[in-house]
Amino acid sequence: MRRVTPLDDLRAAVLDAAGELRNGGAAGDRMSLERPKKAGFGDYSTNAAMLIAPTLGQPPRAVAERLGAALCERLGVAVDRVEVAGPGFLNLFLTDAWYLAAVDAVLAAGDGFGAGTQSDRIQIEFVSANPTGPLTAASGRHAAFGDALARILELAGNAVDREYYFNDSGSQVRRLGQSILARQPYHY
Repeated sequence: MRRVTPLDDLRAAVLDAAGELRNGGAAGDRMSLERPKKAGFGDYSTNAAMLIAPTLGQPPRAVAERLGAALCERLGVAVDRVEVAGPGFLNLFLTDAWYLAAVDAVLAAGDGFGAGTQSDRIQIEFVSANPTGPLTAASGRHAAFGDALARILELAGNAVDREYYFNDSGSQVRRLGQSILARQPYHY
């Protein structure tokens, strides 16, 4: 079972507040809650006000003001302030209390932090070291990367099959053996 994180709670608060402004309607799948590229734009930013403004028949900036007030009330001590930006984005500035709760949630989850329930079947093919060429550091990195990616996908709940190729058979290896034998002074 997937654990609810503080970020899930924040997203739910934005969706619920937007739904209340729309009298029960949700902001929809297009609602974003993202980390802004510039720190001055807050800890998180949402486009929810712009999405529900047409339904309310009001300017997005005015809806963002109302949504911001609703979020401040809903989130309490977790939010320091909200700011309306641009055409109606809402920038959220969170308090240290919210971040401390996020750290507590990570610690409480332990090794299960980030685990999911994707349940897709995925095959990862990685590392194919060339036996007739030099073994490079990249081959080792590719092995570590492929295995780490497989572990992350498993943690997300997927069934992962790993295909790790050694290239230790076939015509290329046969030619390698033949070339080694041809250079030997004595054939056994």
